[in-house]
Amino acid sequence: MEQASFDAMVARLERESAEHPRAYQLKVALLALLGFAILLVIVGFAGLGLLLLAGAAVALLLTGGKAIILILKLGKVLFLLAVPLWFLVKASLASLFTRIPAPEGTPVSRADAPALFEALDRLRQKMGGPRFHHVLVVDDMTAWMTQRPLFGLFGWPRNYLGLGLPMLESLSPREALAVVAHEYGHLAGSHARFGAFIYRLRRTWVGIQEATAGWHGWASRPVQRIVAWYAPYFNAYTFVLARANEYEADAASARLLGADVAASALKRSNVAGAQYEAFLETTFGAIRDAAAPPKDLSVRWAAQASAALPRDLASEWLGKALEREPAALDTHPALQQRLKALGADAATVSDLPPPVAGPTAAVAWFGATADALREQFQAEWQRRVGTAWRERHEAIQQRKRRLAELRAIESPNVDAQLERLRLQIELEPAAGDFDAVVAFNASHPDQPLGVFMEGDMRLDRGDETGLAMLERAMTLDADAIKPACQRAFAFLKQRRDERAEGYAARWRERDLWEITRTMQFRVPDPKQELQAPAGLAPEVVERVLQIVRLERKGVGRAWFARRVLPVDPSLVTYVLAIEPGWWSGLTERPQRIVDRLAAHEWPLPVQICTLGGNLKPWKGKLKRLQGARVPFRPKPGEDGFV
Repeated sequence: MEQASFDAMVARLERESAEHPRAYQLKVALLALLGFAILLVIVGFAGLGLLLLAGAAVALLLTGGKAIILILKLGKVLFLLAVPLWFLVKASLASLFTRIPAPEGTPVSRADAPALFEALDRLRQKMGGPRFHHVLVVDDMTAWMTQRPLFGLFGWPRNYLGLGLPMLESLSPREALAVVAHEYGHLAGSHARFGAFIYRLRRTWVGIQEATAGWHGWASRPVQRIVAWYAPYFNAYTFVLARANEYEADAASARLLGADVAASALKRSNVAGAQYEAFLETTFGAIRDAAAPPKDLSVRWAAQASAALPRDLASEWLGKALEREPAALDTHPALQQRLKALGADAATVSDLPPPVAGPTAAVAWFGATADALREQFQAEWQRRVGTAWRERHEAIQQRKRRLAELRAIESPNVDAQLERLRLQIELEPAAGDFDAVVAFNASHPDQPLGVFMEGDMRLDRGDETGLAMLERAMTLDADAIKPACQRAFAFLKQRRDERAEGYAARWRERDLWEITRTMQFRVPDPKQELQAPAGLAPEVVERVLQIVRLERKGVGRAWFARRVLPVDPSLVTYVLAIEPGWWSGLTERPQRIVDRLAAHEWPLPVQICTLGGNLKPWKGKLKRLQGARVPFRPKPGEDGFV
């Protein structure tokens, strides 16, 4: 199903769900039952096929020794029929009964965090939901609640609560409890068991879609058609249900702690998320000067998260969160929609949450355990990023040394000037090299990299004339199309300008062209035109001849020609086509000849292949192509191809 059709269906179903919620849930339940019926038919069809094949094999054996020859003849057929049926049964049953992996995180007990578990006890008592079997703390800005049944979709579920320590560092205890109440509301609300089951069933059908997409053979075709028809409808109906459940979970949180606290938790979570991203960006920015990552990352964040934010910065981050629209497949509604559902009006929806008074949720809930968790997470983070950090730091130092070399050149050429400007912008972004880039382009207006850099910098300043600069860069160099379209799309998308989609379409068109070119480059095709390798430097010709003559064992004849790629005739690439000698099959396989030739360092891009299989049509073309055959025993005065 196309994305546009899916979006239209979701919009229609959202209206239907809002008008008749109970009837809509019934439809989803009936659709889920239909899915089980489809799975039953698939398993039954495949199982019956396996039984029939097994019965046929047994019947042949019971006919006596005369059937042995027939069994040998039919054995391959039976095997080819049985294998896809077996995988069909196996994949279908696995999709229902394979256990979901246990969530990862650091487990905490009542002894580790008594205040947290007391809060969870009160929450469970008021909301009347199931118990928390496992509480995990993770190093992320997140909170989640998930069920893990004993047998895939079915069985006695274990409930996991995940709490991100960085998130708790920024919320008050009541706000953090509102976040937990939202997650717990998915298990304790009116939609709890049904919604959790549908959520797991959605994951199951995703797995079935992925499994059937890779099946081949006659037995898989009807199954693929059924799954391709059913899965998009089930996904659309349950997608709408999942969004509706988010509103119900917000309402459950508001009933427990009040709509004002629930709204404050939503706002602060979004502001804190932006603050955490900025914190990490600043942290990784230090890689320019620090040879190793900081050892106190979590402690730094705890101090920053609990401090009061500048009001203008908090307002900016909240404003961006309120403007953000949900992604096409995001089951969570937009922040503005959720706040309005909680009762916020247009006059108060953009109000900042009040400052956190007293200890944060991390301190109030974990006490001394918070310090141990911070130590653990920052040590794990340092081990995880340490190697990449050091490599990146050394690479930056090398570029700094290169920049110093370029600055020392008294009369740099155009390439050196461009490289210096690019390194200055990368390594010294605060220096402000805009005037230098403009001056360079005034002197060298046809340099695509310089034009691109100026266009990019103009857009950073909010100057729309940067779009024209990017257009010129794409005209000067087609390789600039994707980065230029990506930059223009980001600029226009932020402004909600309808021209953004045009740049996205151009990016996709160029991307498809590049993929096609890569495939044509990597895979020789008998339909590709071949030309004599004219115009090669004598030393290049000599090196090609030297390699082929060195590895001529098993080669009957060889031709060297230029390939013309249909999608990009300007791309220079060559092919070495070899015809194995009649005796090569007795000494070594043709692929070994190809591997030996490919192991050498070639002076130009070349594909090495044998003239067999689908490349047989090339043989006649190469025989008629003057100046393409590789001579193994050159005649006097002969120093090239013939």
